[in-house]
Amino acid sequence: MGPLSKSVHACKLLEEGLVRVMTLKEALGLGEEKMLCLIGAGGKTTTMFRLAQELWREGGRVLITTTTRIFKPTSPHVHKLYLAQELKALCLELSKIKEATIVGVGYGLDDDGKLIGLPLAWFDSLGEDGKVDWILVEADGAASRLFKVPLEHEPVVPDRCPLTVWMMGIKALGQPITSDWVHRAERAATLLGVEAGTQLTHEHILDLIENPLGCLKGVPARSRKVAIINQVDGEEELEEARKLGRAFLRHGLERVVVTSFLDQHAVREVITR
Repeated sequence: MGPLSKSVHACKLLEEGLVRVMTLKEALGLGEEKMLCLIGAGGKTTTMFRLAQELWREGGRVLITTTTRIFKPTSPHVHKLYLAQELKALCLELSKIKEATIVGVGYGLDDDGKLIGLPLAWFDSLGEDGKVDWILVEADGAASRLFKVPLEHEPVVPDRCPLTVWMMGIKALGQPITSDWVHRAERAATLLGVEAGTQLTHEHILDLIENPLGCLKGVPARSRKVAIINQVDGEEELEEARKLGRAFLRHGLERVVVTSFLDQHAVREVITR
């Protein structure tokens, strides 16, 4: 496995002989951070909803939102949905919430019924004074593709976000760099200096991780960087994810979480230094 990394399996044997499954919160290493942003592709919304459920079941007041646009969240993913165009009014409503709950918040709805993201200037205030315990933000769009390279205006991560989670779907590996698989495929091909339709390889992904205009573009310098490799459903995919994950640690990512949401327990493995 190499001296720089170790893998932590998602299941732990307890003294009583029972098995405890690692949660997303544990896998991501969530500590004092009360806000995280999800960028990239391959399952951001599903991950946000699953993490929100975990934090709520622990007794947390969880706010989920976006800085771009997402499909309007409904039950059971949220218990309440606020559309707010005034920060002061939103903060007042949030301060009234005393019980554990998941609240979806947006600035409004667009013509397609999608939730419009909150202004970046609001996030400092939302994170103050204990109005909520957690803020989960989808800060990037990927049109349901499995891999993404951002354009100039993407992603949209608040400057003071303490944790940014970059995602990809392992099933993009070996697929052609076209719009069927890669969001902003032309951008990806240009940055790599390859023709559109070239198969996406480990080396391409690492090049795009390292490129300042690539996958981690726009992540605040102070933000911890964690990767999720998603859709790792089989053993061959798990081995590919391990290879990529160990390489990610050498490219500025703090840890790599390997997931499959086909399982009730999403976390398959965690790779750390």
